[in-house]
Amino acid sequence: MRLSRVPWLLFSLFVIYGATIPFQFTIDRDVLALHLSQISLNPLQAPGTDHLLSGSDAVQNILLFVPFGVFGVLSNRKPRTTIAAVLAVTLLGMALSVTVETLQLFTRDRITSTADVATNTLGALLGAVAAQTVRRAGEWVLRWFQDAGLLERQAFYPLTVAVIVVCAASWEPFDVTLDVGELAPRVRSLLMDPWQFNGLTDEGVALMQHALLAVALCMWLERLGSFRAAVTTIGIGVSLAFCLEASQLIITSRMPGLEDALVRAAGVVIGAFLWSIKGDGRSHAGWLALIVVATAGGAAMQMLSPFESAAVENQLQWLPFMNYYEVTTFATLSHALELMLIYFPLGFCFARLRIKSAGTAVVVVVIVMAIAIPIEYLQRFIAGRQPDVTDPGLSVLGGWFGVWVGSRSRRC
Repeated sequence: MRLSRVPWLLFSLFVIYGATIPFQFTIDRDVLALHLSQISLNPLQAPGTDHLLSGSDAVQNILLFVPFGVFGVLSNRKPRTTIAAVLAVTLLGMALSVTVETLQLFTRDRITSTADVATNTLGALLGAVAAQTVRRAGEWVLRWFQDAGLLERQAFYPLTVAVIVVCAASWEPFDVTLDVGELAPRVRSLLMDPWQFNGLTDEGVALMQHALLAVALCMWLERLGSFRAAVTTIGIGVSLAFCLEASQLIITSRMPGLEDALVRAAGVVIGAFLWSIKGDGRSHAGWLALIVVATAGGAAMQMLSPFESAAVENQLQWLPFMNYYEVTTFATLSHALELMLIYFPLGFCFARLRIKSAGTAVVVVVIVMAIAIPIEYLQRFIAGRQPDVTDPGLSVLGGWFGVWVGSRSRRC
């Protein structure tokens, strides 16, 4: 199997797992008959009720299958028309949804729903269309950069990845709102308290992400012949940091603040400074060691906040994704992306900077586990934290995905 199809397969397995957890299967005919009687042929009807499907439930089901469509299109490298590729991935998404809904017939705590099949299929379609659109737009942008003499492939690829990382970290879980009734109170709150400091959380991770963005931008500018790469990087990077922070006004689960913007701007300055004293030299080991230390520190700060001892030791959840099953889709998506984005840069940098790429994924997985597992264990003693075996798994996935994406840069 092509490596490009591994994320698609893993996500499909995750959907099956998540749709059947906590695995209360049964072959009781009465339960099966009850579930069959509750199925409505109306795809707009909420499962098990006489009411229409709520907007929030529909959005959550759609979002669940958007990655399926994205990974499906990205894993297809055969020459195929856009419509054919999108249609094929959408039909496979429908088949996966029908499969999990059928499995739910044989569970005690799940309800099979045609509404879920419809919204999941729509999510796969939207993901496939988005992936095709972004792919074509990306090809157009690359041609434009090349025609303008701005495409230095060895430096442009990591810069693109770095920009995507900081944007994703700023906007996840992507619950955008343009409702004036929601935006007005947020603006008033920001004007009353521009600082918006609520304790240390993701500052360490944000500092590292923006520092790496600055390094990538410096490398790109220098390869293009800029003699003031560090100064230019600070100007561009700081402006981007403040713009991304301001854009969080339209993200429902986010709140922009001056403190966060300054932390991210400081990361840009640090990254530009490190580049100016180290440059694109051969001290790969030094860069990698610095990234490992920064990742460990940032992860500990984010995952052990608020640094208050728990009155009673928190119990470790051994069943993967069980805690995620009990919260909303947006909260689940946010936490999963946070974890993966912490360790993604580490994997990407190892894949790019290690001269011998063989075994890079194994090395990264070992390093990520050495960081994530002790942090998860320490959460047993932190108030407000719920240690979960799922979190180290997502951390490893983030590091591995970084290696996968980084390995593409070595071929550019």
